[in-house]
Amino acid sequence: MAEDSDNKTEPASEKKKADARRKGNVAVSRDVTTAALLCAGIGLLALLAGPGMHQLTDVTRLGLSMSFNPVIHASLTIDHIHALLMEYGLTSLLLMLPFMAGLALVGIGASLAQTGFLWKSDFPCDISRLDPIKGFGRLFSLRSVSELVKALLKIAIIGGIGGLVLGQDLPRLPELVHYDLWGLLTVMGWLTFKVASVITGAIIVVAGADFLYQRYEWERSLRMTHQEVKEEHRDAEGDPMIKSRVRTVQRDMMRKRMMAAVPTADVVVTNPTHLAVALKYDTANMSAPIVVAKGAGHLAERIRAVARQHGVAVVENKFVARTLYKLVDVGREIPVDLYRAVAEILAFVFRARGLTSEQVTR
Repeated sequence: MAEDSDNKTEPASEKKKADARRKGNVAVSRDVTTAALLCAGIGLLALLAGPGMHQLTDVTRLGLSMSFNPVIHASLTIDHIHALLMEYGLTSLLLMLPFMAGLALVGIGASLAQTGFLWKSDFPCDISRLDPIKGFGRLFSLRSVSELVKALLKIAIIGGIGGLVLGQDLPRLPELVHYDLWGLLTVMGWLTFKVASVITGAIIVVAGADFLYQRYEWERSLRMTHQEVKEEHRDAEGDPMIKSRVRTVQRDMMRKRMMAAVPTADVVVTNPTHLAVALKYDTANMSAPIVVAKGAGHLAERIRAVARQHGVAVVENKFVARTLYKLVDVGREIPVDLYRAVAEILAFVFRARGLTSEQVTR
Protein backbone atom coordinates (compact mmCIF):
# COMPACT_ATOMS: atom_id res chain seq x y z
CA MET A 1 0.00 0.00 0.00
CA ALA A 2 1.30 3.43 -0.93
CA GLU A 3 2.50 5.54 1.97
CA ASP A 4 0.56 8.62 2.86
CA SER A 5 2.07 11.92 1.76
CA ASP A 6 2.07 13.05 5.38
CA ASN A 7 4.87 10.52 6.02
CA LYS A 8 7.14 12.34 3.57
CA THR A 9 8.93 14.41 6.16
CA GLU A 10 12.52 14.02 4.96
CA PRO A 11 14.01 16.66 2.61
CA ALA A 12 14.77 15.49 -0.90
CA SER A 13 18.25 14.15 -1.52
CA GLU A 14 20.54 15.60 -4.15
CA LYS A 15 20.01 12.48 -6.26
CA LYS A 16 16.23 12.90 -6.24
CA LYS A 17 16.59 16.58 -7.13
CA ALA A 18 18.92 15.68 -9.99
CA ASP A 19 16.49 13.01 -11.24
CA ALA A 20 13.66 15.54 -11.10
CA ARG A 21 15.73 18.04 -13.10
CA ARG A 22 16.45 15.40 -15.77
CA LYS A 23 12.70 14.88 -16.08
CA GLY A 24 12.14 18.62 -16.46
CA ASN A 25 10.68 19.04 -12.98
CA VAL A 26 12.19 22.30 -11.71
CA ALA A 27 11.03 25.30 -9.71
CA VAL A 28 10.07 28.06 -12.13
CA SER A 29 8.26 31.34 -11.51
CA ARG A 30 6.71 32.96 -14.56
CA ASP A 31 6.57 36.22 -12.65
CA VAL A 32 10.37 36.35 -12.56
CA THR A 33 10.51 36.20 -16.34
CA THR A 34 7.74 38.78 -16.59
CA ALA A 35 9.54 41.16 -14.24
CA ALA A 36 12.80 40.74 -16.14
CA LEU A 37 11.07 41.44 -19.47
CA LEU A 38 9.37 44.54 -18.09
CA CYS A 39 12.65 45.89 -16.68
CA ALA A 40 14.39 45.22 -19.98
CA GLY A 41 11.53 46.73 -21.96
CA ILE A 42 11.53 49.94 -19.94
CA GLY A 43 15.30 50.23 -20.15
CA LEU A 44 15.40 49.58 -23.88
CA LEU A 45 12.56 52.03 -24.52
CA ALA A 46 14.32 54.71 -22.49
CA LEU A 47 17.50 54.03 -24.45
CA LEU A 48 16.01 53.72 -27.94
CA ALA A 49 12.92 55.92 -27.80
CA GLY A 50 14.73 59.21 -28.53
CA PRO A 51 16.75 58.11 -31.58
CA GLY A 52 13.82 56.01 -32.81
CA MET A 53 11.36 58.89 -32.70
CA HIS A 54 13.75 61.10 -34.63
CA GLN A 55 14.19 58.49 -37.34
CA LEU A 56 10.45 57.89 -37.62
CA THR A 57 9.85 61.64 -37.74
CA ASP A 58 12.35 62.04 -40.57
CA VAL A 59 10.78 59.23 -42.56
CA THR A 60 7.26 60.57 -41.94
CA ARG A 61 8.30 64.09 -42.90
CA LEU A 62 9.82 62.76 -46.11
CA GLY A 63 6.65 60.85 -46.95
CA LEU A 64 4.39 63.84 -46.28
CA SER A 65 6.58 66.17 -48.29
CA MET A 66 6.39 63.78 -51.21
CA SER A 67 2.62 63.50 -50.85
CA PHE A 68 2.00 67.27 -50.94
CA ASN A 69 4.56 68.11 -53.61
CA PRO A 70 2.60 68.59 -56.87
CA VAL A 71 5.58 67.66 -59.05
CA ILE A 72 6.31 64.46 -57.17
CA HIS A 73 2.61 63.70 -56.81
CA ALA A 74 2.13 64.00 -60.60
CA SER A 75 4.98 61.64 -61.35
CA LEU A 76 4.20 59.22 -58.49
CA THR A 77 4.15 55.61 -59.64
CA ILE A 78 3.65 52.22 -58.09
CA ASP A 79 7.42 51.80 -57.91
CA HIS A 80 7.72 55.02 -55.90
CA ILE A 81 5.01 53.90 -53.48
CA HIS A 82 6.65 50.49 -53.15
CA ALA A 83 10.03 52.10 -52.44
CA LEU A 84 8.47 54.42 -49.85
CA LEU A 85 6.74 51.54 -48.08
CA MET A 86 9.94 49.51 -48.13
CA GLU A 87 11.79 52.42 -46.54
CA TYR A 88 9.13 52.74 -43.84
CA GLY A 89 9.21 48.99 -43.21
CA LEU A 90 13.02 48.79 -43.11
CA THR A 91 13.27 51.73 -40.74
CA SER A 92 10.65 50.24 -38.42
CA LEU A 93 12.35 46.85 -38.54
CA LEU A 94 15.76 48.32 -37.71
CA LEU A 95 14.18 50.20 -34.81
CA MET A 96 12.35 47.14 -33.46
CA LEU A 97 15.13 44.59 -34.02
CA PRO A 98 17.40 45.68 -31.11
CA PHE A 99 14.36 45.97 -28.85
CA MET A 100 13.03 42.50 -29.69
CA ALA A 101 16.48 40.92 -29.60
CA GLY A 102 17.14 42.45 -26.18
CA LEU A 103 13.82 41.17 -24.83
CA ALA A 104 14.52 37.69 -26.22
CA LEU A 105 17.95 37.53 -24.58
CA VAL A 106 16.59 38.78 -21.26
CA GLY A 107 13.74 36.26 -21.36
CA ILE A 108 16.12 33.38 -22.07
CA GLY A 109 18.50 34.59 -19.37
CA ALA A 110 15.70 34.85 -16.79
CA SER A 111 14.62 31.28 -17.53
CA LEU A 112 18.16 29.92 -17.43
CA ALA A 113 18.82 31.72 -14.15
CA GLN A 114 16.00 29.73 -12.57
CA THR A 115 16.42 26.34 -14.21
CA GLY A 116 19.94 26.16 -15.60
CA PHE A 117 20.56 24.25 -18.82
CA LEU A 118 18.02 21.46 -19.19
CA TRP A 119 17.75 18.87 -21.92
CA LYS A 120 14.89 16.41 -21.80
CA SER A 121 15.64 13.53 -24.16
CA ASP A 122 12.25 11.84 -23.93
CA PHE A 123 8.91 13.44 -24.64
CA PRO A 124 6.26 10.97 -23.50
CA CYS A 125 2.99 11.07 -25.41
CA ASP A 126 0.12 10.59 -22.97
CA ILE A 127 -3.08 10.00 -24.94
CA SER A 128 -5.15 10.28 -21.77
CA ARG A 129 -4.32 13.99 -21.58
CA LEU A 130 -6.52 14.47 -24.66
CA ASP A 131 -9.56 13.33 -22.71
CA PRO A 132 -11.87 16.40 -22.49
CA ILE A 133 -13.44 15.21 -19.23
CA LYS A 134 -10.06 14.99 -17.51
CA GLY A 135 -9.15 18.30 -19.12
CA PHE A 136 -12.15 20.01 -17.49
CA GLY A 137 -11.21 18.32 -14.25
CA ARG A 138 -7.73 19.83 -14.39
CA LEU A 139 -9.21 23.18 -15.37
CA PHE A 140 -11.40 23.31 -12.26
CA SER A 141 -8.97 21.60 -9.90
CA LEU A 142 -7.94 23.07 -6.58
CA ARG A 143 -4.54 24.01 -7.98
CA SER A 144 -6.11 25.85 -10.93
CA VAL A 145 -8.43 27.77 -8.61
CA SER A 146 -5.54 28.73 -6.34
CA GLU A 147 -3.51 29.91 -9.33
CA LEU A 148 -6.50 31.99 -10.49
CA VAL A 149 -6.85 33.56 -7.05
CA LYS A 150 -3.14 34.39 -6.99
CA ALA A 151 -3.35 35.95 -10.45
CA LEU A 152 -6.32 38.10 -9.45
CA LEU A 153 -4.52 39.24 -6.31
CA LYS A 154 -1.46 40.16 -8.33
CA ILE A 155 -3.57 42.15 -10.79
CA ALA A 156 -5.35 43.93 -7.95
CA ILE A 157 -2.12 44.83 -6.16
CA ILE A 158 -0.26 45.95 -9.26
CA GLY A 159 -3.25 47.78 -10.73
CA GLY A 160 -3.91 49.54 -7.44
CA ILE A 161 -0.32 50.73 -7.19
CA GLY A 162 -0.38 51.94 -10.79
CA GLY A 163 -3.67 53.75 -10.20
CA LEU A 164 -2.32 55.52 -7.11
CA VAL A 165 0.75 56.72 -8.99
CA LEU A 166 -1.25 57.85 -12.01
CA GLY A 167 -3.82 59.56 -9.77
CA GLN A 168 -1.15 61.95 -8.51
CA ASP A 169 -0.69 63.32 -12.04
CA LEU A 170 -4.34 63.39 -13.16
CA PRO A 171 -4.77 67.13 -12.31
CA ARG A 172 -2.05 67.92 -14.86
CA LEU A 173 -3.76 66.19 -17.76
CA PRO A 174 -6.06 69.15 -18.72
CA GLU A 175 -2.96 71.33 -19.10
CA LEU A 176 -1.76 69.13 -21.98
CA VAL A 177 -4.14 70.87 -24.41
CA HIS A 178 -1.76 73.87 -24.38
CA TYR A 179 1.32 71.81 -25.28
CA ASP A 180 2.70 71.37 -28.76
CA LEU A 181 3.24 67.90 -30.22
CA TRP A 182 6.75 67.37 -28.84
CA GLY A 183 5.76 68.70 -25.45
CA LEU A 184 2.74 66.42 -25.36
CA LEU A 185 4.80 63.40 -26.35
CA THR A 186 7.43 64.26 -23.74
CA VAL A 187 4.90 64.57 -20.89
CA MET A 188 3.01 61.45 -21.92
CA GLY A 189 6.28 59.54 -22.26
CA TRP A 190 7.39 60.66 -18.80
CA LEU A 191 4.05 59.65 -17.24
CA THR A 192 4.17 56.30 -18.99
CA PHE A 193 7.75 55.72 -17.84
CA LYS A 194 6.88 56.72 -14.27
CA VAL A 195 3.84 54.44 -14.01
CA ALA A 196 5.64 51.56 -15.75
CA SER A 197 8.63 51.88 -13.40
CA VAL A 198 6.48 51.76 -10.26
CA ILE A 199 4.44 48.84 -11.60
CA THR A 200 7.63 47.01 -12.56
CA GLY A 201 9.01 47.54 -9.05
CA ALA A 202 5.84 46.03 -7.61
CA ILE A 203 6.07 43.10 -10.03
CA ILE A 204 9.69 42.51 -8.99
CA VAL A 205 8.60 42.21 -5.34
CA VAL A 206 5.74 39.90 -6.31
CA ALA A 207 8.08 37.85 -8.52
CA GLY A 208 10.59 37.41 -5.71
CA ALA A 209 7.86 36.19 -3.35
CA ASP A 210 6.44 33.90 -6.03
CA PHE A 211 9.86 32.40 -6.80
CA LEU A 212 10.41 31.59 -3.12
CA TYR A 213 6.94 30.05 -2.97
CA GLN A 214 7.52 27.98 -6.12
CA ARG A 215 10.86 26.79 -4.73
CA TYR A 216 9.19 25.79 -1.48
CA GLU A 217 6.42 23.94 -3.32
CA TRP A 218 8.97 22.14 -5.50
CA GLU A 219 11.04 20.97 -2.56
CA ARG A 220 7.89 19.97 -0.67
CA SER A 221 6.72 17.87 -3.63
CA LEU A 222 10.05 16.01 -3.63
CA ARG A 223 10.07 15.16 0.08
CA MET A 224 10.84 11.55 0.93
CA THR A 225 9.79 9.03 3.54
CA HIS A 226 12.26 7.40 5.91
CA GLN A 227 11.96 4.18 3.92
CA GLU A 228 12.77 5.97 0.63
CA VAL A 229 15.85 7.55 2.22
CA LYS A 230 17.03 4.12 3.44
CA GLU A 231 16.42 2.51 0.04
CA GLU A 232 18.25 5.28 -1.80
CA HIS A 233 21.17 5.07 0.61
CA ARG A 234 21.27 1.30 0.15
CA ASP A 235 21.20 1.64 -3.64
CA ALA A 236 24.00 4.21 -3.53
CA GLU A 237 26.20 2.33 -1.09
CA GLY A 238 25.25 -1.17 -2.18
CA ASP A 239 23.60 -4.02 -0.30
CA PRO A 240 25.52 -4.54 3.00
CA MET A 241 25.32 -8.33 2.66
CA ILE A 242 26.72 -8.23 -0.87
CA LYS A 243 29.45 -5.80 0.15
CA SER A 244 30.37 -8.04 3.09
CA ARG A 245 30.52 -11.04 0.77
CA VAL A 246 32.71 -9.13 -1.70
CA ARG A 247 35.08 -8.10 1.09
CA THR A 248 35.26 -11.70 2.29
CA VAL A 249 36.08 -12.94 -1.21
CA GLN A 250 38.71 -10.22 -1.63
CA ARG A 251 40.34 -11.13 1.69
CA ASP A 252 40.38 -14.81 0.71
CA MET A 253 41.98 -14.03 -2.64
CA MET A 254 44.57 -11.80 -0.98
CA ARG A 255 45.42 -14.53 1.53
CA LYS A 256 45.79 -17.07 -1.25
CA ARG A 257 48.16 -14.76 -3.14
CA MET A 258 50.15 -14.16 0.05
CA MET A 259 50.44 -17.84 0.85
CA ALA A 260 51.55 -18.52 -2.72
CA ALA A 261 54.26 -15.86 -2.32
CA VAL A 262 55.62 -17.22 0.99
CA PRO A 263 57.75 -19.99 -0.68
CA THR A 264 59.52 -17.30 -2.76
CA ALA A 265 60.47 -15.24 0.33
CA ASP A 266 63.97 -15.07 1.75
CA VAL A 267 63.00 -14.85 5.40
CA VAL A 268 59.95 -14.78 7.67
CA VAL A 269 60.30 -12.45 10.65
CA THR A 270 58.15 -13.41 13.66
CA ASN A 271 57.00 -11.96 17.00
CA PRO A 272 57.54 -14.99 17.71
CA THR A 273 54.04 -16.56 17.67
CA HIS A 274 51.50 -13.77 17.14
CA LEU A 275 52.91 -12.05 14.04
CA ALA A 276 54.72 -13.20 10.90
CA VAL A 277 56.06 -11.05 8.04
CA ALA A 278 57.62 -12.60 4.90
CA LEU A 279 60.36 -10.58 3.17
CA LYS A 280 61.88 -10.97 -0.27
CA TYR A 281 64.99 -9.23 -1.58
CA ASP A 282 66.36 -9.49 -5.10
CA THR A 283 69.45 -7.30 -5.35
CA ALA A 284 69.31 -7.35 -9.15
CA ASN A 285 65.76 -6.01 -9.45
CA MET A 286 64.83 -4.41 -6.11
CA SER A 287 66.10 -1.26 -4.45
CA ALA A 288 64.94 -2.53 -1.04
CA PRO A 289 63.33 -5.66 0.47
CA ILE A 290 59.56 -5.91 0.06
CA VAL A 291 56.85 -7.50 2.18
CA VAL A 292 55.27 -10.38 0.23
CA ALA A 293 53.03 -11.66 3.05
CA LYS A 294 52.04 -10.83 6.61
CA GLY A 295 49.52 -12.04 9.13
CA ALA A 296 48.52 -12.30 12.76
CA GLY A 297 47.25 -15.17 14.87
CA HIS A 298 46.15 -18.18 12.82
CA LEU A 299 47.37 -16.63 9.57
CA ALA A 300 50.80 -16.09 11.11
CA GLU A 301 50.91 -19.79 12.01
CA ARG A 302 50.08 -20.73 8.42
CA ILE A 303 52.80 -18.41 7.07
CA ARG A 304 55.39 -19.99 9.40
CA ALA A 305 54.24 -23.50 8.49
CA VAL A 306 54.46 -22.86 4.73
CA ALA A 307 57.86 -21.20 5.18
CA ARG A 308 59.28 -24.20 7.07
CA GLN A 309 57.72 -26.57 4.53
CA HIS A 310 59.60 -24.83 1.69
CA GLY A 311 62.84 -24.24 3.53
CA VAL A 312 62.38 -20.50 4.08
CA ALA A 313 64.25 -19.22 7.12
CA VAL A 314 62.12 -18.14 10.11
CA VAL A 315 63.82 -15.53 12.31
CA GLU A 316 62.46 -14.09 15.55
CA ASN A 317 62.72 -10.31 15.93
CA LYS A 318 59.85 -8.74 17.85
CA PHE A 319 60.64 -5.10 17.02
CA VAL A 320 61.06 -5.65 13.28
CA ALA A 321 58.04 -7.93 13.05
CA ARG A 322 55.74 -5.50 14.90
CA THR A 323 56.98 -2.48 12.94
CA LEU A 324 56.67 -4.15 9.54
CA TYR A 325 53.22 -5.56 10.32
CA LYS A 326 51.95 -2.17 11.45
CA LEU A 327 53.53 0.15 8.85
CA VAL A 328 54.11 -1.78 5.61
CA ASP A 329 51.41 -3.17 3.32
CA VAL A 330 51.86 -6.30 1.29
CA GLY A 331 53.80 -5.56 -1.91
CA ARG A 332 55.48 -2.43 -0.45
CA GLU A 333 59.14 -1.78 0.30
CA ILE A 334 60.32 -1.56 3.87
CA PRO A 335 60.90 1.94 5.30
CA VAL A 336 64.39 3.45 5.34
CA ASP A 337 64.52 3.33 9.15
CA LEU A 338 64.49 -0.48 9.03
CA TYR A 339 67.15 -0.95 6.36
CA ARG A 340 69.89 -1.69 8.88
CA ALA A 341 67.83 -4.07 11.04
CA VAL A 342 66.48 -6.01 8.01
CA ALA A 343 69.93 -6.07 6.40
CA GLU A 344 71.35 -7.76 9.52
CA ILE A 345 68.56 -10.38 9.41
CA LEU A 346 69.11 -11.06 5.71
CA ALA A 347 72.87 -11.22 6.16
CA PHE A 348 72.38 -13.80 8.93
CA VAL A 349 70.09 -15.86 6.66
CA PHE A 350 72.41 -15.68 3.67
CA ARG A 351 75.42 -16.67 5.81
CA ALA A 352 73.46 -19.61 7.14
CA ARG A 353 72.87 -20.73 3.55
CA GLY A 354 76.56 -20.34 2.81
CA LEU A 355 76.04 -17.51 0.28
CA THR A 356 78.40 -14.63 -0.26
CA SER A 357 77.24 -11.07 -1.02
CA GLU A 358 78.00 -11.61 -4.74
CA GLN A 359 75.76 -14.70 -4.82
CA VAL A 360 72.68 -13.04 -3.25
CA THR A 361 70.58 -12.67 -6.43
CA ARG A 362 67.44 -14.21 -7.75
